[in-house]
Amino acid sequence: MVNVKIKKEGSNILEVEVSGHADSDEIGYDLVCAGVSTACVGIGNELGKRNFLDYGSIVLRSGYCHIIVNRLNEIHQVVLETFETILKSIEESYGDYLKIIEMEV
Repeated sequence: MVNVKIKKEGSNILEVEVSGHADSDEIGYDLVCAGVSTACVGIGNELGKRNFLDYGSIVLRSGYCHIIVNRLNEIHQVVLETFETILKSIEESYGDYLKIIEMEV
């Protein structure tokens, strides 16, 4: 199961943590894991291109993605909202393999 925690303050995303493996199929054929991994790496790369590391931190490794916002930036929020939308779209189709928990902080 892929677990996603999204922490928000109002509409602002302050933290996204993605962990685990979907196990929806054997390694190399797991489309849920492939989709989540692609989203994590793509969003991480886009944030990196937009100087996000001056505003927060990103950790990417096998089965784990953790993004922390230390200072708000409108462009970064749009990228993070896109990430949230992608993950929610995957959850809608593959809810047995991906679970999102949203928390207000």
